[in-house]
Amino acid sequence: MSNTGADDQTAVVEPAPSLLEQEIPLQPDVLRRAAASFADPISNLLDALAGRDVDDWVVTGCGDSLFAGVCAEVWFARIAGRRLRAVQAMQLSRETYEALTPRSVVLAVSHSGTTARVLEAARAARARGAFVVAVTANPASELATSADLWIDNSVRHERSNCRTASFQAVSLLMRMLAEALAARAGRPVRPFDPGLIVPYIMESREQVGQVSDADLAGDQWIFTGSGLGLAAAEYGMAKAYEAATLPAHSVELEQFIHCEIFTVRPGTNVVIICPAGRALSRAVELAEGLAKLGAVTIAITNAPSLADAATYSLRLPDGVDEDDLPFVGVLPLQWLALRLALQRGENPDLVANKWVNRPLIDNSAQWGPERYHVDPTLTSAEASR
Repeated sequence: MSNTGADDQTAVVEPAPSLLEQEIPLQPDVLRRAAASFADPISNLLDALAGRDVDDWVVTGCGDSLFAGVCAEVWFARIAGRRLRAVQAMQLSRETYEALTPRSVVLAVSHSGTTARVLEAARAARARGAFVVAVTANPASELATSADLWIDNSVRHERSNCRTASFQAVSLLMRMLAEALAARAGRPVRPFDPGLIVPYIMESREQVGQVSDADLAGDQWIFTGSGLGLAAAEYGMAKAYEAATLPAHSVELEQFIHCEIFTVRPGTNVVIICPAGRALSRAVELAEGLAKLGAVTIAITNAPSLADAATYSLRLPDGVDEDDLPFVGVLPLQWLALRLALQRGENPDLVANKWVNRPLIDNSAQWGPERYHVDPTLTSAEASR
């Protein structure tokens, strides 16, 4: 007869951490590698453009790639004093490509290099005589081989489907490009230091852990911010449904007040990404209004006024510059997505419905060159690019 007394213990095997959990802390190394990897390609790009009178910069892509473009839109204006537009790939490829000219530079971003709409947008840009830069990890892709210049963004292979490194890398590329333009124009430049986020990685995880399970259980999630905060909000929204299969959405801070606020009810979760800076006073007003409606607000901020107005504050490092927000602010958003997934029993590494999603991204019918009308004012050399 076996002894089954209190001294008999069964070993408890803890589940292995998800790929997402393993990859979040690796981002400082990703950023360091990216900074070293991008320096020469950026210099080569600006040298190649030296003979062009460029007056129109465009970043086009989908998902995280487009969110990095939203960052670029702000950095180009603030750092380089240049105009850049972040345009969703289908919007550019079928609706607004006619505005492109030989004075346009189009950065077509697709990590895989196979995204049908990005390929199409690049094709449209070439038909208009624009200079096309492919930003992809796939040098053999049509996107890379047909572009005027290819920039490799494969700074680290990601195994998780909930992307961290690729967004950070492309965002840093956009920041460095804005800085390079500024430097050539004699404007002051302050490069981002990847070491800034090292101590914040685990600190931000601990802060996310302090939000109660009850306040994370809501089924309506809205992510909001302005400028770089909007780019971070869109990224946070995407991670919430990639990791936790949560039907979240994002909206610009002012637009929230005009539209989405009508949907808020007690228990609605609103994540406000706003450091001390240009949008702070408006973010505080929104948080105070949401408190009257019974919403659960989570502020990602380093401003005491917003922290006090929110239900929870995920504190950014003291003194972090507003221009550094995307690199720092996405960390609590990643940990939040991971926690939401685990609380809901979701596998954070298994994006739902990918068996339908991926073919729709890669295998969609594309417009061919014959669909794009070459501008008759272009020279034959420009038209054949």
